[in-house]
Amino acid sequence: MTTVATARPVDEAAVRALQEEAIAWLRSRGTDQWQNLRPARHGTGRSLAEAISRGEVYLVRDGARIIGTVTVDDYADPEFWTPEDDPADALYIHRMVVARSSSGQDVGGQMIAWALDRTRALGRTWLRLDAWRTNPALHDYYLQHGFEHLRTVPLAHRGSGTLFQRRASELDRTTDESQGTPDTHKGK
Repeated sequence: MTTVATARPVDEAAVRALQEEAIAWLRSRGTDQWQNLRPARHGTGRSLAEAISRGEVYLVRDGARIIGTVTVDDYADPEFWTPEDDPADALYIHRMVVARSSSGQDVGGQMIAWALDRTRALGRTWLRLDAWRTNPALHDYYLQHGFEHLRTVPLAHRGSGTLFQRRASELDRTTDESQGTPDTHKGK
């Protein structure tokens, strides 16, 4: 049985290990996703350590084994989300990664369902994310999990920028395992 729990500072190395595993796998698949990440933005509030300290990073465990991680917060990246989007009426998924050993088990779908529950519980209308622009399989994954493509923001200095949102009040329309799931989800 899988559980979702808030990451603690001691978990930062495990989260980074999942990210490094995803980066290596993506590289082996020939995608540029996450290959040239921007340097850590320490002091800006957006680094992994800062997100962990605010309680925004979550771990998915199968028993004692960490099989996924996701950051869920109210940070609407101003390069992507406009005032017309009503950014305060949403929660945002960032850095969603599934361990390679758990690929194909829809761990990402479980994280999305958990984030939708959290969004509803906080009275927000939307669950949103920005995905890597050059990864159409990732875009299909989010569409299969009930998200709608809102728009793509092509910024030369960012690899991400394909924006998706899902109304939190919608019934769960996620795919089942027979339809398959990409192994690495959120790319920021």
